[in-house]
Amino acid sequence: MKVSAENRCRRLLEQLSRYIDDELTATERRAVAAHLARCPCCQTMADSLKHTVEVCRKAGGARLPSDVKSRARARISTLLASGPVPRPRT
Repeated sequence: MKVSAENRCRRLLEQLSRYIDDELTATERRAVAAHLARCPCCQTMADSLKHTVEVCRKAGGARLPSDVKSRARARISTLLASGPVPRPRT
């Protein structure tokens, strides 16, 4: 059964996060790398996701100043004390 280009791209997108996190088998990794080498659209998506992951990892290591934490805790406490927030109507 021949797999369409669209289906190959869809399957790659399902594996992309695991590829970036180096969680694929060697065989799966080679298959994804080969697809990225011949599909500029998927390569762009992979580059974008990789950049996003790097930015998130760097931001996750940043420490908030203590005054910001204190204000955030106080605001959260106030919101929790005020009861449930009504959901917007759709």
